[in-house]
Amino acid sequence: MTYVQPLLLVLLALELAGLVIVRQPKGRYLALAGVLGLLLISWPPVDWLLAQPLQATYPVRPFVAPRDLQAIVVLGSSVEPPHYERPYPLPNIETFERCQHAAWIFKQQKQLPILACEGRARDPRIRNVMRDLLVRAGVRDDMIWTEDQSQSTHENAVYGARILRAHGIRRIALVVDTQSMPRAEACFRKEGLAVTPAPVELRSWGPLIDEIFPNWHSIRRNEILLHEMVGLVWYRLRGWA
Repeated sequence: MTYVQPLLLVLLALELAGLVIVRQPKGRYLALAGVLGLLLISWPPVDWLLAQPLQATYPVRPFVAPRDLQAIVVLGSSVEPPHYERPYPLPNIETFERCQHAAWIFKQQKQLPILACEGRARDPRIRNVMRDLLVRAGVRDDMIWTEDQSQSTHENAVYGARILRAHGIRRIALVVDTQSMPRAEACFRKEGLAVTPAPVELRSWGPLIDEIFPNWHSIRRNEILLHEMVGLVWYRLRGWA
């Protein structure tokens, strides 16, 4: 689901409409609204400010496992199926970074089982990609469980909690990107699990040159933020979080 693409189209339409009737006051206002909208959606300081409510509660420090931690849960993002010139599946950067972080916790804190919530694969060729990433990062294969039935974060929690309860697990470290953490954490707590957040991809202030000018990175981050804000409201209305 995408939010920014249709919004970009609307803003471009406003700007074009304003340019067509630029001699009229209404035209100038439309053009100005289109330009300002495009600036705000692609300007890094805006996405930095929007990210703060979702990530402010998570400390900026390496993850520290509580003594009673029993398992690590990592949520997948997406995986591209094999192509003609690339006859193997390719995880996106979010899936890769989350698995790397889960493997780091596994090695640095204490060796706990990892539940990889990769969800239901429509293409059988992309199954077990998260397991492969975790094994390559140093996790023993026999310490990895897989949840492969879900199609949403809500179902990650529902199906994942069943696997965890079957193994007597009550307290988990949850690995997902920082902006998605409030919704994911709430879903797993709803299933009766004690959750210690282990977020990745914290939105921090980068080099000044990267934060001054509008760029596609900011558009992408705003896409994620809009998705999470809308999703969090929807989940609360449905009673899933």
